[in-house]
Amino acid sequence: MGLRLRHGLAASLSALLSIAANEAAAQTETSGTSQNASEATADIIVTARRQAENLQDVPLSIIAVDDRMLNERNVKTANDLPLVAAGLSVQNTASNRNDTTFSIRGQGRTFGQNSPGVVAYFAEVPDFSTTFYDLENVQVLKGPQGTLFGRNTTGGAILFVPKRPTNDLDGFFNFRIGEYERRDVEFAVGGAIVPDKVMLRFAGQFLNREGFTKNLFNDSRTDAEDRKSFRVSLLLTPSERFENYTLFEYTSIEEAGSGASIGGFTATNPVFSASTPTQPPLLPQLTAALAAQQARGPRIIDVDFPLSNGFKSRGVLNSTTLDMTDDISLKNIFSYRWYQMETNYDIDGTDLPILNVSNPFQGNWITQRTEEIQLRGNFDIVDVVAGYYDERNKSPAGSVGFDTVQYVQLPPIPGLLPAGYLGPIRAFVISGGSLNTSKAFYGEANLRPLDGLTLTAGIRRTKDFRSTSTEGTKILIPDIPFPLPAGAPSANEATFKATTWNLAALYEFTPDLNAYATVRRGYKSGGFNSTALNPADQFFRPETVTDYEIGIKSKWGSGDWAIRANLDFFYDDYKDIQRFVNLNTIPASTVTRNAAAGNIKGVDVDLAVAAGSIFSIDLKYTYLDAEYDEYIDPGLGDLSNSRFPNSPKHQLNVTPRVSIPTSDEIGKISIQSNIYYQSLIAFDPVNRPNGNPVAALSVPGATAPGYTRIDLRADWHDIMDTSLSAAIFVKNITDKTYIVGGNNQLPTQFGTVAYLYGEPRMFGVEFRFDF
Repeated sequence: MGLRLRHGLAASLSALLSIAANEAAAQTETSGTSQNASEATADIIVTARRQAENLQDVPLSIIAVDDRMLNERNVKTANDLPLVAAGLSVQNTASNRNDTTFSIRGQGRTFGQNSPGVVAYFAEVPDFSTTFYDLENVQVLKGPQGTLFGRNTTGGAILFVPKRPTNDLDGFFNFRIGEYERRDVEFAVGGAIVPDKVMLRFAGQFLNREGFTKNLFNDSRTDAEDRKSFRVSLLLTPSERFENYTLFEYTSIEEAGSGASIGGFTATNPVFSASTPTQPPLLPQLTAALAAQQARGPRIIDVDFPLSNGFKSRGVLNSTTLDMTDDISLKNIFSYRWYQMETNYDIDGTDLPILNVSNPFQGNWITQRTEEIQLRGNFDIVDVVAGYYDERNKSPAGSVGFDTVQYVQLPPIPGLLPAGYLGPIRAFVISGGSLNTSKAFYGEANLRPLDGLTLTAGIRRTKDFRSTSTEGTKILIPDIPFPLPAGAPSANEATFKATTWNLAALYEFTPDLNAYATVRRGYKSGGFNSTALNPADQFFRPETVTDYEIGIKSKWGSGDWAIRANLDFFYDDYKDIQRFVNLNTIPASTVTRNAAAGNIKGVDVDLAVAAGSIFSIDLKYTYLDAEYDEYIDPGLGDLSNSRFPNSPKHQLNVTPRVSIPTSDEIGKISIQSNIYYQSLIAFDPVNRPNGNPVAALSVPGATAPGYTRIDLRADWHDIMDTSLSAAIFVKNITDKTYIVGGNNQLPTQFGTVAYLYGEPRMFGVEFRFDF
């Protein structure tokens, strides 16, 4: 199908360009379009400070992308978001393409942590959903969000704003087909049940695609898509002063796993050279496996473990607003969510039993409940907001939290293993459950003492409680009929408290030019290492960051000839950084410690140019220089020269767009390219040792080279003056092979590194009907 589809798309694109060229030649005057060049510089409304404001008036570095841009730039999953938001990095683990870690300004999440450095919000609720359909916009807020938002963060926040029901009967149906048997459907329909009083909206998304990686071991396909999601929202407005908004969403992912493959190994690893009369050494087999993988390339793998990824989520949220007076409003936001995950993956990426992990669906649901109440006042020279936030997350007891197959060399055990053991064992942890809560009071005020000057001050007091327990770690060894204890049961709880704040000043020189300065304190909670064998490693402290930012936001011109140019500089002082440490124990243990301190500095550029009604270009660039002041590990030595994980020094988005002059009878035709560049990135904190490490350390596999990805798309809106639109697109047009994640075990006794690669070139056609 792939070859026929490509030929068909090429013919369709040629026909589309021919129509456009003939029509343009016949036009002496061009009609306006709903997607013309001037939209590149149009005003953008954001909710970065929990109220609707023009992006240009907010003293923060923000990138906002509306639903049209998301669709035309093929942003369908969290992995696609950096394509439109330079400064945001998304890293996958080699085990799960859906297990995404967001990072902004060098701050994200380290394996084993409870709290991320960047939190995604859906309709003002944290971690509720990251589905990319029927959205008003997505906003990327850079820097600590320590006063107004539900959770404290050190890196930033991502806001998903869904479309609400309205009085108008409206909606859309979108159908997409493409290579690898792609069949995607998105739709939405909404309107008034009782005009001005009761409004309803129903939307859904189904993503289906065959896997682009073949596994020789069981003749299967991995890296497929099989996702479905729908949401129902209800808006009640019985009076002008009262509003009640309720949303329910269900999401299910059941996919054939992610096709990571071996990228290297440590040949000096003694376990690979060891042998017994019944167990030959692994080294020759591992050498052959790596050579075979390199010869095949990343789209054909050979792994011996059944791969799968699964996720199920259902949740409800409610937002109620009461306008007590013309100036004072009271708002309550409640949410409750149930979810569960499963994953089976091969960490070494070979057909050898070196390190495999299984976490199947077990019938138990993790639950999250949030409650926030907010009082807001908008007066002549000051706006104030104060609120209380309460969150509760609970995971059930009795489930297997970490189930692995590990290839190990064990010393003799009197009475059980008199000669020791070499080979695969099973090691697993039984969870005793966990309970995490967060409570906070916050307040912020915006004062306008002089024309053009706005001063902001905010403060927040947070109290986080963390509780977790395990029933212990056990190992199963062939020929021993019962499990052996390898770690004692544990139970831990702790409370972490912090005061965070925000100070900012913005001066408006003209309505289209302002400058700002801000300083903020961010905090990320401490937590526990549930699999730690040493009691001293069972918890880690919070980390903090103090962020300094200055910026300019400007706009010149209007309509079809305009420029929007925003620029900011930032510096972050980062303390008690949570980093994981690989411990050479049997079974394997990875723990998080407050192992480092560092500083982060950089520049953000956001430039949009509309050059007439025909051409526009959107450019976003981030320069990031993150370095450690110290990073000392008692087992590995001085790691201070390592790169910050998931923090490329350069990120660039460039989107040139041409709107071809046509008449309304023909429709609106446009062609655009989306160019994304990312420099070298480290996906493991331990990546470049300095000085004289205590342990011999070779980590060439802990970084991934930079790459450039180019997408191309042609759109035909309002075909022949109807509500039908069509598009032809090519993702990764140069078929670039690039790494999006990895699992680096080179510093451990397992001694391998596996890579996960981005999507290959994909062609597709899209049809949309709006009403």
